[in-house]
This record gives sequence, structure tokens and C-alpha cells, in this order.
Amino acid sequence: MVSFFTLSIIPNVLGKTRSTYLTDFLYQTEIQSEGFKNGVSQEDIISPEATAYALDILKAAHDVPDLQINLEADIQEMFDTDNIILYDLYFLLKSLNLTGYLINPSLKTSITNYMNDIQQFDGGFSFSNATTSTSLSSTYFAYRIYLLLPEPFPNTTLHKNWILASNNSDGGYGGNSSLSSTLLNTYYALSLLDEMNSVNELANKSQTLIYLNSFFSNDSADIKNFGGYLPDLLAKNALLSSTYYNIISMTILDEAFLNKDNKLTINWILSRQSFQDGGFADFIDENHQLTSSVISSYYAYSTLKALNTLGSLSSQIWMVEFNYWILLIIFICLGIIVGVGAYIWRRRRI
Repeated sequence: MVSFFTLSIIPNVLGKTRSTYLTDFLYQTEIQSEGFKNGVSQEDIISPEATAYALDILKAAHDVPDLQINLEADIQEMFDTDNIILYDLYFLLKSLNLTGYLINPSLKTSITNYMNDIQQFDGGFSFSNATTSTSLSSTYFAYRIYLLLPEPFPNTTLHKNWILASNNSDGGYGGNSSLSSTLLNTYYALSLLDEMNSVNELANKSQTLIYLNSFFSNDSADIKNFGGYLPDLLAKNALLSSTYYNIISMTILDEAFLNKDNKLTINWILSRQSFQDGGFADFIDENHQLTSSVISSYYAYSTLKALNTLGSLSSQIWMVEFNYWILLIIFICLGIIVGVGAYIWRRRRI
């Protein structure tokens, strides 16, 4: 009986690689032929962002032809209903691109015309054709959409100068020339300038590096944050997303960054892999971890990739996978033990 119990339990607690656990988690979020939701426990609602990120990591999905048809239909519906969300449009196009699908010419024309409508004459892109208010975020996604179509990005010099004008004295970038710096907008600005081969035109590269380094959590006594990057200087918790934005930005600015010892950050990222489902999640305090999400897992995966340390996901970790068979076996064994004990006790009394 002991042998049977042991053989039944061992397969569920043996270590698998971190990568295997991550892959299993991602496939649990798949809604076949439609896309991916952001978490296992969430409602079955497709997230364009989670779909693109899951496909980027997995490089595969079930029923790809049907998935492609449904993703293109989602884009077409945006234009049919005149409810175009630039953010979602980008991720839907990204997903189609990852599956090797080319959208039909008429839809491509509609997208190109829309992109021309949200381009502003003094530089930058607005989030929709109902406003002329520009931002680095909408300009970033607009640029990425042109790459995916693929179509030439218009008026590169105009938009480049608009981006450079968003620089602030602290070295960071605001959403436009009138806003304070944020890590996310600095990431958008640097990513765009890198794509435009214009990083050397930064006003003060050294100051931007200082700005980025200011988000690093270097207090070894702060166990939950040590090695990660904060989303802003007043934040209490380092996040996988802010760590990703910072690492990518640093690699753009500093060619020697990847040669530095980034072990603290790597270990911090790996510590965010959940022992419950295999995905990655942020901690809200030292003892409470959020539910794993596809988006957080993507930030973890992509940061490790940027640091050339995806090999760290090949290491084995131990997770107890809850299984109703295990629970049943435990109850049976306990019942047998109690029964044998009662039998022996009664025999001794006799």
C-alpha cells in the first residue's frame, strides 16, 4: 500500500522546468480559436493584449486558421462600428502577424486611412480621430501599427522632433512637452527614438540614465523589492512591468548594460513565478502575491530574454499540483491506518 501511495504522489510533486510550468499556465488561459484571457480564474473574455503576449511566448496556438479569422473579424468590427481603440488594434494586428496572417487589402486601407487621420500636423499622434490631443503612448502604438501593416511611417523627422521635445530636465520624458516625466513615457520615447535610429540625438543621455537608475530598488533589507524596479519614486512595490520598461530602456541607452551583473534583477524576476499555477505575478506586500496573469508573465519572460537569461527558465522547481486523486488516496490511506490501528487495539484488549 505504501508503494502504491508513493507512486501516486510522486508524479505530482516532481520538479518540472520553470518554462514548462509557464507554458502550462498560458495554455490554461487559451479560449480555443478565439484567443487568450489574461488569467486562469478570470471570465472567458478575450484580451487582445494577453493574446498577443501568449502567442509571442508560445509561438503556437490551437486552431490557428479559426483564430486568424476571428481576430481579423474583431478588427473589422471596430471599423464597422466606428469604435476603434488604438491599443487593441495594435495587439490584434500583432497577433495576426505572429501567426503569419496578412489582413485583406480593404481592411488594410481602412487602417492606413485611420492612421493618417490621427496624425497631427505639429507632430505626434492622437488616440482617436475625435481628438487632436497627442501623447507618447498613442504615437508609440501608431508607429508599431505602421510596422505591422507594413507601411512607411510618415513624416519621421517631424515626429522625432516632437518626441525629443517631450524631454524634461530630470532626464525623463512626459506624455508630451507639457507633462512631467514618467518611466512608461520614457520607455515609449526611447523605444521610438531607437526605431528611428535617433538615440544619439537625446538632449542628455547621462541624465536619462540617472533618471532610470533612480527606480532601482537596492535596499537588501527590502526583500520583496530588492533587485526590481519601481514604477515611480513614491511606489511601495517593484513591478514586473516597470522592471521590463526600465531594463529595455537601459539596454537602448547603454551598450555595456548587458555585460553588467544583473543577477539581482534576474533572481527578483524568478521569485515572482507563482507556486500555485506556474505563471508570474507581482506581490502587493511581502506575504501576498496577486493572481498570475499572461501580461505579467510576458513582462517577466521578455525581461529575461532582453538580459539573455532565458536559460534560467530551464531550471527545475518543485510545485505541488493539487489533484483530487491525491486527496482521495490520502483519505483512503488515513482510513486504512485508522482501521488497522483500531484492529490492533481491539486484538490487544482480547
